[in-house]
Amino acid sequence: MQRPGILILATIPPPIGGVTIHIQRLLQFLDNNGYGYTFVDVRRTPKKEILAQINKHRFIHFHIYHPAVRFLLVLLGTIFGKKMLFTFHGNVGRHTWALNLLDQFSFRLSYLPVVLNRKSLEQGLRWNSRTQLISAFIPPQVTETLTTDVQAAITGLRQRYDRIYATNASTVSFDKEGRETYQISLLVKIFNEVQAGLLIVDPTGRYASYLEQQGCRMNENILLISGPQSFFEILKLSDVLLRITTTDGDALSVKEALFLNKQVIATDVVDRPVGTQLVPLNEAAIRSAISKLEERQVIADVAEQSHGGVAMLGIYRKIVA
Repeated sequence: MQRPGILILATIPPPIGGVTIHIQRLLQFLDNNGYGYTFVDVRRTPKKEILAQINKHRFIHFHIYHPAVRFLLVLLGTIFGKKMLFTFHGNVGRHTWALNLLDQFSFRLSYLPVVLNRKSLEQGLRWNSRTQLISAFIPPQVTETLTTDVQAAITGLRQRYDRIYATNASTVSFDKEGRETYQISLLVKIFNEVQAGLLIVDPTGRYASYLEQQGCRMNENILLISGPQSFFEILKLSDVLLRITTTDGDALSVKEALFLNKQVIATDVVDRPVGTQLVPLNEAAIRSAISKLEERQVIADVAEQSHGGVAMLGIYRKIVA
């Protein structure tokens, strides 16, 4: 009897975020290419059923963020003779020393780790020679649309301002130093003094109350879009992507913006694709980059814009013969 192929353990929207959108598009791409797999949504599936699926499969590819859970899954899978693959959605070394140590153990034990940027690849290869660099960028596999009210709001903003900037945050979160990961409060402060439009996309809807708690007022040039919306479609209606984060992984939104030939301003906290305007993580530099932005041709690196779905399918076909 032929063994089942790859088991993918992850989560698809909701909630909307770079990782869940990546998974959704990966599954759609595999479907479009007729590749058989088993998918288990780890947020919505009972643990007993997850364990049953793990027992049925030899090759398991999972997308789990927390280092302790990632290590435990790699350890248990390896003990039971499974070939464990994982995608590291983040920058290797971003956690405390204890959690970073667990990440090191995960890399060493796993069959094939996948990382999303060059610095992570350099570190990953020290721990596991099979480590692969594969972009999280997968173009939308189905037509995406915005709700009528969001389209109308963005159109209204466009009529009042010549340039529209866009940013997003998967949720209100903080890094290991207690800093606001997506720096939305800082961007609100800056754009209250800038004559340009700012679109803030908040799929969880938590930023409205957070900004209110912080006493952040928003002028009429700032539009907070709460709830699930296609950020890819919002980028189409924008001029510039702002990726002002204190830490990051592959940043799917950066790849999407470059794919759409949009200008990108991003903090230099991790490797960024060619075509990105880098700024240090400080208010003066960010404010200057926004206010002095000049129109220019976006020149992206073809390799950086590689289709992550194609690369991942190639890995699956190679190892699951």
